[in-house]
Amino acid sequence: MNADAPPPPRPATVALALLAWLPTPLALVAMTLITARSHAAGWRGSSSTGVPIVFGVATAVAAAVGGLLAVRRPRHPVGWLLVGLGASIALAGAVDSYAEYAVLARPGTWPGGDVAAAIGAATWVPWLVIVALVLHLTPTGRPLSRLWSRVAWATVLAGGLTFVAILLSDEPLEAPLQGVRNPMAVHSAAVGATRAIAGSAVGLGLVAAAISLVVRFRRSTGVARRQLLWLALVVVPLPLFVLGAFLGSASDHPLVVIVATGGLIVLIPVAVGLSIVKYHLYEVDRLLSRATVYALLTTALVSAYAVLIVGLSRVIGARAGDTPFAAVGATLLTVSIAAPARRRLQDAVDRRFNRRRFDALRLVRVALQESEPVLDVEQILRDALHDPTLALAYWVDEREQWVDGGGQPVSAEPTALVVKRGARDVARVRFDHDAVERQLAETVLTELVTELDNVGLRAAVALQLVEVQQSRARIATAQLDERRSLERNLHDGAQQRLLALAMQLRAAGVAGDDSRLHAAAAAAVEQLQAAVAELRELANGLNPAVLNDGGLAAALDDLAMRTPVPVHIDASDDRYAPQVEATAWFIACESVANAVKHAAPANITVDVRREQRHLVVSVHDDGVGGADPRGHGLRGLADRAEAAGGRLVVTSSPGAGTTVEALLPCG
Repeated sequence: MNADAPPPPRPATVALALLAWLPTPLALVAMTLITARSHAAGWRGSSSTGVPIVFGVATAVAAAVGGLLAVRRPRHPVGWLLVGLGASIALAGAVDSYAEYAVLARPGTWPGGDVAAAIGAATWVPWLVIVALVLHLTPTGRPLSRLWSRVAWATVLAGGLTFVAILLSDEPLEAPLQGVRNPMAVHSAAVGATRAIAGSAVGLGLVAAAISLVVRFRRSTGVARRQLLWLALVVVPLPLFVLGAFLGSASDHPLVVIVATGGLIVLIPVAVGLSIVKYHLYEVDRLLSRATVYALLTTALVSAYAVLIVGLSRVIGARAGDTPFAAVGATLLTVSIAAPARRRLQDAVDRRFNRRRFDALRLVRVALQESEPVLDVEQILRDALHDPTLALAYWVDEREQWVDGGGQPVSAEPTALVVKRGARDVARVRFDHDAVERQLAETVLTELVTELDNVGLRAAVALQLVEVQQSRARIATAQLDERRSLERNLHDGAQQRLLALAMQLRAAGVAGDDSRLHAAAAAAVEQLQAAVAELRELANGLNPAVLNDGGLAAALDDLAMRTPVPVHIDASDDRYAPQVEATAWFIACESVANAVKHAAPANITVDVRREQRHLVVSVHDDGVGGADPRGHGLRGLADRAEAAGGRLVVTSSPGAGTTVEALLPCG
């Protein structure tokens, strides 16, 4: 679960958000019904029938985004403001529709048409005020500073004065209601002056809100900057909307004006919503740079096409557009410059929007293009991210552990960033989270994922080499220890007996006493028999004769009879290669000895079975458990199993006993 995820919404919050959102669909339904009645009465309105659809979409988007924000972030004021924006737009549409219906479509049928017309003239004011407040409060929910808080309150005050002044103004209404008399009009110069001054203040307040957003962006870093980048996406198509509105107004196409205005109203709530709650889902800086590049590229190519077609037409001697040769030539030349222009624009925009990301990716790509057979990926990442403490580790599936580039095992890093290729772990990166943004690290690592996978394969091979070297060293040490142990056993056992026997016989011979000589000879026979028994026991420990004669099962039965703890043997009489039987017997013998010595078990079970092409030797005891697989004894058993081409698995929990299982290839 994401630690940043908000708690589930409370039922009261959901009910309040629904109640605040409800006026929007009700007003849209009312506007639709009134418009339908107006059409039935023969009044089509002053604009195209597409206008209600565009405003309906804009209103629905603002209200929907606001409702979701209000539910998910009930303490954040922007959600409630967007709900209010949707409601104000919908109510304005309903009021305008009613005014046109009551005054123009069915005059005298419904009362209050003139009041609705006067109110409709002022409905644009709440839109601008709410948009200004949204810009002031995104994304944190608080103004940038106390100064900007005062600017926001001044915008609200100016909006209130403007709304009241418009309601009381005696200026003519706009078409098609310019002939309607405002019943609330007050013939006063102060009202007109207030309307002009306060209206200008509202416009300045909206501009100031946009400036505050720019200032906030310049001061922000990290997550806050990424949030604000979503609002920058609105700025990219803003000139197109403004140009569309200007051209639509100049050419008397109200639908174009409405589409341009409605498009901006749609984009602002969506960008604000993503900025607050979903900024981490997408690479917004990449989206922003791509959108900017294609907008600039489109403008440049259209301009180039126009210049080329005019120039070629003059060269050919015809008017622009009169000959297909000019159009074909301009098209070919424009297409030829499109690709290099896009690359240059992309580099320039990437450098402008996120210079650090651009430089990091450029360094990585240059390094990947070099002809060196083996790249120092860790050093490349340190240089690209400017983090000398950065460290890489690689996941080895066969060993289920993390290793560094040299194959040495590394400890767990819970705060490290794991790089995946599909569902498979490839590498793990530990870096300074205070100095490097996580999103930047993810972007650079995505560029290097293939090379990281290759280095991970080399690290797995290095791990095997390290293990082989360590295993050889441990085996050599174990052989030396075994020789020393054999030397001690011979010195302290049979050798001492034979030396004592020689001294006794020499003393009896020197004394010349026959009875004493006979007694010494009888004692010598007993000592020789004891020495032979010790030598046989010692040889049996190295490689018991019963193993060669009766096989692994017989040797294990012999082991069970010589063990002071009850040992249960489950093994068949099948024979295997001598090396396999010797390794299996040694592992079983040492595991039983370790259990007796360290685990204090009541019972030991030895299970030997064949599974496909492997001989499985499992030794389980019900002792204290808690055995360390990295201990000297168990590590030596693992070395013997690996030397035979197999592997050793140790399972041990405190209080649950220990299971040592060896898998040995047996053909």
